[in-house]
Amino acid sequence: MKYKHILTILSIVILFSSCTEDFDTLIKDPVALSANPDGQLSFVQLSMSGDRYYQWRANLIYSGGFVQHYSGAWNVTEYGGKFKKNDDYAHAFWRRAYSIEIKNAVDIIAKTDGDPEKANINAIAKIVKVMIGQRLTDLYGDVPYSEAGVGFSEGIVTPKYDRQEDIYSSFFTDLEESYNQLNANGGTVTGDLFYDGDISKWKKLANALRLRLGMRISEIAPVEAEKQVKAAFANGVFENNDDNCIMYHGDIAFNGDLSDYRGNGLAHAFIGNADADHFSSLLINFLRDHDDPRLPMIATPKTSSGVIWGGVIQPGEDLYVGIPGGTFQWDVFGGAAATSGIQSYLKQNTTPFLHVSYSETQLLLAEAALRTWVSGAPADYYKKGVEAGIKQLAIYGATEASQGDIDSYLSTNPLQSGTEMEQISTQLWVTYLFNSMEAYSNWRRTGYPVLDPITAPDSETGGVVPTRFYYPNDELQKNEANYLEALDRMDGTNDWLNKVWWDAN
Repeated sequence: MKYKHILTILSIVILFSSCTEDFDTLIKDPVALSANPDGQLSFVQLSMSGDRYYQWRANLIYSGGFVQHYSGAWNVTEYGGKFKKNDDYAHAFWRRAYSIEIKNAVDIIAKTDGDPEKANINAIAKIVKVMIGQRLTDLYGDVPYSEAGVGFSEGIVTPKYDRQEDIYSSFFTDLEESYNQLNANGGTVTGDLFYDGDISKWKKLANALRLRLGMRISEIAPVEAEKQVKAAFANGVFENNDDNCIMYHGDIAFNGDLSDYRGNGLAHAFIGNADADHFSSLLINFLRDHDDPRLPMIATPKTSSGVIWGGVIQPGEDLYVGIPGGTFQWDVFGGAAATSGIQSYLKQNTTPFLHVSYSETQLLLAEAALRTWVSGAPADYYKKGVEAGIKQLAIYGATEASQGDIDSYLSTNPLQSGTEMEQISTQLWVTYLFNSMEAYSNWRRTGYPVLDPITAPDSETGGVVPTRFYYPNDELQKNEANYLEALDRMDGTNDWLNKVWWDAN
């Protein structure tokens, strides 16, 4: 059914292309993007993971490099691994989110507001807007949100930068309102590529996001965090992997057309790096040293020895080897062949994208239970979260780990007293693989996993991981007063070592 919807979007894309050859001009008018809200919803959902431009830059190069999911490729290592500034990489998500995603989500909400027969798509658009807005504010800090996307409808072309604390407050309000608004009589949603219009799934997603965001502010606003986590838990979050929010992509190669997001944008980025990306040593070593069944599910074994260039692999030699953060693959003794690659099914046009998972919710509930915010044993949530994280890899085409292997892993790697936060956060880091933007945010909140030190002498931060993406420099010309006010709330500079509001560590 989802592929049928994707084919429907193709007809919409063709319609767009017939209107103009300049997509950047077309997106200035959100109404022109589709004749109906359902088409716009599909378009936004496709963009959220099908946009190679920002998946490559914001997700792979910067976030994936920062948290050491990946290493070795030139761009991942030179910029994400050494913490060097590149305006195109740092601003990619900002430009796409505002010019395409926020505009369309806001437009859907405006078009359907107050119509009982459109109550469900209205609520879904609010949830999608929260998903987009969360990425924006977590990456950049204070950003335009309450006035964003209304340039066409309300004439506001210089939106204010809302404080992140206020943005989060609006997130919680919108998620609760959407959860209550979704109902059997609220109209059929035909453009939904996440859940095919299943309202019960969207209600769970609203709560899963509320849980994520509640835990995100746990260090800066624990009272509010507890309130939101308890509400999400009471309303009902994901119950199993069938509830996962997944975008299933079509077999469409990137062809340079910015309007075509049917293929997986992150996979397109892997392909664009000429298959040069590899996992980091930190990730490979963690999985290998704990006999994690996920290792062969995501990584390929090396094909030659690292001891002698082009040498034969010796018995007992590690078959899975990552590349240290801040190191190019050709600088590793033995080269790329002496390190592990990424499994081919993770680099296909059709590779799904996992936005929110049952594994994530269970691991966050383990932390919430540790804080005594929800009932239940932290160890039980932890066990369910790790098991779900292993099983969720099946969506990519990986051979499923046997239940015996999973049980063995869980029995030898239980949640242990005194190290709970590190264990939970590290498992979230693994679960967030392929969604490094989320891993980057949770790492800033918790400080886990402990990353390998970056000792590259040409690091622009002296090896310190940036704590936010910096704003586009042209905001000084486009939105000067609001931009400068946002800087004044930091230290007056657009520095990427400034912290966002919830980053209290």
